Amino acid sequence: MSALSVEQLVAGYEPGLPIVKGASLRVETGEIVAILGPNGAGKSTLIKAVAGLLPVVSGAIRFQGRDMRNVPAHRLIREGLAFVPQTENVFANLTVAENLELAGFFLGRSRSCRLQAMYALFPDLARQRSLLAGRLSGGQRQMLAVARALLVEPAMIMLDEPSAGLSPKLVAQVFEKLAEVRATGITILMVEQNVKAALALADRAYVLVEGRERLEAPAAELRGSRDLAALYLGGAAA
Repeated sequence: MSALSVEQLVAGYEPGLPIVKGASLRVETGEIVAILGPNGAGKSTLIKAVAGLLPVVSGAIRFQGRDMRNVPAHRLIREGLAFVPQTENVFANLTVAENLELAGFFLGRSRSCRLQAMYALFPDLARQRSLLAGRLSGGQRQMLAVARALLVEPAMIMLDEPSAGLSPKLVAQVFEKLAEVRATGITILMVEQNVKAALALADRAYVLVEGRERLEAPAAELRGSRDLAALYLGGAAA
């Protein structure tokens, strides 16, 4: 059984104007899967619909075999599916420690242990725990957003453009940390514009064009693929 399966998903922001037009994908337990594609392909819309942030018109979303179509985001996290948005993913006016404590508010007695686990996984955050999140570097802020999502011990984490706005050095740091996260047993699905970095990290990738998946293959096969280049350059015509 796949960790996540999406079948013929139709979703969007306005009724009658779907952005995702019948896309399908699967993510196996323990995998890192990347969703790639040109601007406007529907990548972020797809992952937001899976995360319960956009209405689903039709299709199926199953997480660990359970129907998750149109389940609200606050229930998804209780089911073990966490989401890190591209922007506004931390509270800039709170400290690092306060961001993490707030994310773990409902953990009860286990909160202290989970906080220590996050500081161990993200030592930069441990050193900066008294600093306002708004004063962190872009890479540190992204790591804080990931740590907040991991605090509740999800089975799977989804990320929307984790490299957005980061320098190449910071992209490398964030992606190295995601590899460490996967090593703890967490399954990862990410939308990413940095194709080279995504394919270096992922096990498999899907390429979306105009709201539909046009290509799916192991990441190693897609590196330097002419089909991938044609989809980016030629859009739907490819």
